[in-house]
Amino acid sequence: MKTRLMTTAFLFNNNKVLLLKRAADRKLAPGLWTGIGGHIEPHEMNEPETTCIREIYEESGIEESRIDDLKLRYIVIRQKELEMREQFVYFGKTDKYDIIDTYEGELHWINSDTLQTFEMPWTIKSLLKHYIEIGIKTDKIYVGILTLNTENSPEMVWTEMVDPIVV
Repeated sequence: MKTRLMTTAFLFNNNKVLLLKRAADRKLAPGLWTGIGGHIEPHEMNEPETTCIREIYEESGIEESRIDDLKLRYIVIRQKELEMREQFVYFGKTDKYDIIDTYEGELHWINSDTLQTFEMPWTIKSLLKHYIEIGIKTDKIYVGILTLNTENSPEMVWTEMVDPIVV
């Protein structure tokens, strides 16, 4: 089993969120809408926020100094064939509206109340649904594991991350 470690960011500017419509030639999620993100480099292994900030800048041109309240809110874990994928998902704000062109796809500012109408990877759609219903009301971190329910359909099981303070 191999692993793939990634970060994703959702940046808000008032009632709009920055989404990436991935290019059709991308290996992961071609043609689908998602946040800004990418793979954690070996030297960033213990600092996913560093990856997140780097990816935001590389894909949008938004500098770290223009990002406010960037916080880890979700960790999503799923198995895809012989690969274990772990994704650290951050939410933040920016006052910058101008963005650069990226080879990853097309960036767009989208009204946040229309998020569920876009074609997205299953895990991202589930995460944003949870964020809108529960996550937006709290600063807690949630872990989601993609599994199958009793009807053999995909299901995201969410749990709040809590330090149980055990020895």
